[in-house]
Amino acid sequence: MSHTQTQPGRTPVDLRGAVFVMAAACCYALSVVFAKGAYAEDVAVATLTLWRFAIGAAVFWALVALRRPARVSLRTVLVCVGLGAVGYSVQALTYFGAVAVMDAGLAALLVYTYPAIIAVIGFLTRREPPTRRRLVALACSGTGLLLLLGLGGFSSVSPVGIGLALTAAVTYAVYTMVASSLPVDADVTLLMAIVATSALGSVALFTTGTGQPLGLTPDPVVLGWVLTYVLVGTILAMLLHQRGITRVGASTGGIISSIEPLVAAGAVALVYGEAMTPIQLAGGLVILTGVIVVQLPSRTVRRAALPTVGSAHAPERAHPLENPQPAGVAVAASPSSATS
Repeated sequence: MSHTQTQPGRTPVDLRGAVFVMAAACCYALSVVFAKGAYAEDVAVATLTLWRFAIGAAVFWALVALRRPARVSLRTVLVCVGLGAVGYSVQALTYFGAVAVMDAGLAALLVYTYPAIIAVIGFLTRREPPTRRRLVALACSGTGLLLLLGLGGFSSVSPVGIGLALTAAVTYAVYTMVASSLPVDADVTLLMAIVATSALGSVALFTTGTGQPLGLTPDPVVLGWVLTYVLVGTILAMLLHQRGITRVGASTGGIISSIEPLVAAGAVALVYGEAMTPIQLAGGLVILTGVIVVQLPSRTVRRAALPTVGSAHAPERAHPLENPQPAGVAVAASPSSATS
């Protein structure tokens, strides 16, 4: 990567990395379109999620066999197993369960309250101080929720869908905080393979226990929706996001990824005719404003990052499983990245 000289106070952004992150966000957003297409063909939510993790795990283990990464510690393996078996499986089932019973754009925006939830958990556990920026982000999320669910017409929105979407947001917030404890130098492909496999086992038990089918109808339309959902909305999205986030850093990547719910809302409106009210759209924009505010670098960080003469500029490196989306295995990036 070449380094260009910038004016004092400005941090260079890797254009290619930004494009990768933006493309990943679009892939994650389109996953709701593919999921709704599968639901229209009578594919159950749990069945679709099961095949998502099954195909994702197979692809990631194939990459591990080719790459032959270094082994990780037992503690890291156990954390990844927990992230997959509990965190990612619950997040994927609840998020796409919400998509099945309510407007996908609204579901995506509700899940994007997870940065505010992370801030609240940080306050309660005293891990993070209540800074002005975080309080502004919380106010944005609260105001946005009122606009989405109150003034926007709560009675017209599925209460079950709201509960599922907010459960997905809470789960993703906890998942992100736990994932940040993993070693940065661990191979992300190996970590994703472990998470996907663990999630597969958990979802398989849930699918069997609830009596939902494990197999898919051998219909080209059904298989087309499922494969597109997994390959584009999961594997391609994750690889693009990981490639980009290591170039632009977690903060910049998080801001760029905020286009995901907007793209999702636009895509489902175009394909399925789902449209939110102007007040709900305003609420979504307020929530995304909070997402951007909470991820902006502070003044002290910017001052510390000012380069000296002759120094090289390198973007902040994010942990491979740290935010990154909705929607994975989105072991990284966005909520919808649930191995998305």
